[in-house]
Amino acid sequence: MTETRLIELGKRVTGRERSLFERDYQQAAGRLREAFSGRRILVVGAAGSIGSSTLRCILDWNPEEILLVDTAENNLVEVLRDLRSDPAVAEANLAIQPIDFGSPMMESILSTHPGFDWVFNFAAVKHVRSERDVPSLLQMADTNLLKADRFLGWLRTYGHGGAGVFFVSSDKAANPANLMGASKRMMEQLLFWHGSPEAGQGNLHGEPCGDKPVRCTTARFANVAFSDGSLLLGFLNRIAKRQPLAGPSDIRRYFVTLEEAGQICCLAAVLPAHGEILVPRLSPIEDQKDFREIAALVLDYHRLEPNWVDSEIAARQFLPSGKSWPCYFSPSKAMGEKEYEEFVGAGEVPVEIGLEKLHVVTPPPLPTTGLLRKVFADLAGWREAPATCSGKEQIVDCMKLVVDSLQHVTKDHSLDKGM
Repeated sequence: MTETRLIELGKRVTGRERSLFERDYQQAAGRLREAFSGRRILVVGAAGSIGSSTLRCILDWNPEEILLVDTAENNLVEVLRDLRSDPAVAEANLAIQPIDFGSPMMESILSTHPGFDWVFNFAAVKHVRSERDVPSLLQMADTNLLKADRFLGWLRTYGHGGAGVFFVSSDKAANPANLMGASKRMMEQLLFWHGSPEAGQGNLHGEPCGDKPVRCTTARFANVAFSDGSLLLGFLNRIAKRQPLAGPSDIRRYFVTLEEAGQICCLAAVLPAHGEILVPRLSPIEDQKDFREIAALVLDYHRLEPNWVDSEIAARQFLPSGKSWPCYFSPSKAMGEKEYEEFVGAGEVPVEIGLEKLHVVTPPPLPTTGLLRKVFADLAGWREAPATCSGKEQIVDCMKLVVDSLQHVTKDHSLDKGM
C-alpha cells in the first residue's frame, strides 16, 4: 500500500484531517529552515516508518546532503527510489549505506566524512515481544543501548552532530512496565550522559572515545498509525492475504499519523535544550482509540464488515465471504502491557516552550556515572557470553538499578503463539 493511502488511513484512525502539530510546525518554520538548510545530515534507521517520515520533513528545508543508513537493504533502496521519483526532491543530494550503525563500517564512514551537522537515529528493537527470553532481551539491549553507546562515542570522537543529535524514544519510557520501555528510558539517560561534562573520554561500556561535546534531545510520542511492524499495518497485511484480524479488546492507545511523527522528530531535534524530551499533548477522551474500533474502520475502508467471533479457531475456520470478515479480539495477554499510556514519568517536570500541542519534560538527574558504567558493563558481558546470564530476572534487576520507575509486568503467555 502506498504511503499516501497509509496517511489517508492514519487520518481516519486519528479522526484528524490536518496534522495536530500543523500550527506549531508553521510557527517553528524559521528555526527549522535555519537549522537544516544547507546542512549535512545523517539519518540512521532511515528505511523505517518514522525515519523515512522525518526524512521527508527534513527535505522540505533544502539540506546540502543526507546520508541514509539502515540494515534493511531492500526497504532502504525503496525509500531512495521513492524520493528519486518525486519531482519535489528528486535532485536532492542523497546517498544510502546498508550497514549496521554499531559496526566498524559505520566508524569508517564517520572517521572520513568531513562532519555531519545533524545526526538522527531511529534504529531500535521496539516490540514488547522482544523480552520473551534472554537471547531476545540481549539483542534488544545490544541495539537500543550498547551499539547506541558506541555510535555516540564515535560522534564525539570524529566531531559529528555539532548542531544536534536526536534519538527517538517512546511513550513506553515513562514509568515503564516492560523491558523495551526500560531500554528506551536507559537510552535517554545514555544520550544525555554523552552530552554531559561527566562523559569525558570513553563510552559507558568501556571503549575509548573522544570528548567533543554534543547537544542531545529526544521525543516520546504515541503509536504511529500503520508504521512498519505495527498491529495496524498487520490488519492491512491480513486483509491482503485473506486472513482473520485479531487484537486486544481491552486496550486503548494514542495514535499519530506518519506525517505527525516526522514533524515531532524535526521539532524535537531543533527546539528543546540539551537533555529535554519533547512530548505531545493528547486527550484521553478525544485521542485514544481501541483496536476493535480501528479494525472496523480499516474494514470499512476496504468496503468490508467485521464478523466478531469468540475464538482464534473460529476466526481461522471462518473464511472471508462477501463483505464479512472474521475478527477475534480478546483481553490482552501481552507481558509488559500497560493499561494506559503516559508521556511524563515519575520525577519528571513538564516545561512550556511556547507550543500549542507540544511541550517538553525534564527528567530527574542522571544516575551516577559509576552506576551507569556498571549496568552497561553487565549488559555487554552478557551479550558476549549469554550463558553467564542466569535469566530474565537478572536483567530486570540490572535495569532497575538505573530505571527505578520500572514496574515490570509479567504474564505467562507467549505472543508468538497467537495471531
